[in-house]
Amino acid sequence: MRWLPFRRAWHNPIFRGGLEAFMRHPTYRAHALNYLLALATVLFVTWPREGFVSLRDLPFTYNALGGWALITLAFVALTQGSHKVLETRALTLHDWLQLAPLRAGTFLRGYLAASLLEMVLLWALSLPLLLLAARVAGEPLSHVSQGMLIILVCVGSYRTVGVTLLTLLERDEFLLYILTRICYVCVILASGFVLPLANPVLAFADASIWPSRLSRWTLYGYPWRGWVATVGLHLLLAGAFYIIAGIRVHWVQRRGAALAASDGGPVDGHTS
Repeated sequence: MRWLPFRRAWHNPIFRGGLEAFMRHPTYRAHALNYLLALATVLFVTWPREGFVSLRDLPFTYNALGGWALITLAFVALTQGSHKVLETRALTLHDWLQLAPLRAGTFLRGYLAASLLEMVLLWALSLPLLLLAARVAGEPLSHVSQGMLIILVCVGSYRTVGVTLLTLLERDEFLLYILTRICYVCVILASGFVLPLANPVLAFADASIWPSRLSRWTLYGYPWRGWVATVGLHLLLAGAFYIIAGIRVHWVQRRGAALAASDGGPVDGHTS
């Protein structure tokens, strides 16, 4: 029973097609190599300065590396999430739903899982370098695990936002380009001033040994640190945009079935 979701994902044709494209496409390997080189550069530039730079007891090397990873992955998640992950990029969402006799939910889950493959790879590449930085800065493994959780949840939610924007605006590439950049500025820069609990970089710093960066809050009588609220807000964000994407995919599928029926064409049972 535990492996049932993974078996369903493996048998999803959209996910398997995305996985095959991910394994064959050299762009993803280039992105991973460039990302790893960028993190290594930040690590070896900040490492010698750990003992000389003091930012109110903030572990300099660890937080510089984690902040850079979050800033980079957030941009990749939003911008690349708004691009089609399958090799047949000329096909629209309507074309895919007509060619693949799948339910809208099955299609969306498979597509989103395939789109998240790149983010999981880049997230995993961050772990060994963050462990090195944590050792230099004196961070315990519990803080590293909290930081990795923050990165995974935030980046995954941004990729969900990117995929949702793609389902809504796939025919208007210029507007899609503008909106993804606006979303990036809002989540990385503007949120730090307007809603600090929604800022992933501040949450990463709050999960380190730097105390009281974000305000604590109480839920059901229990005090929680600020980064927990950040994770919760991003899970809500991902859920909301997943629902929006699901509504959009269902609408496109029903509209395609109605057009096929009005033209006298066959309507598949899965798409009705």
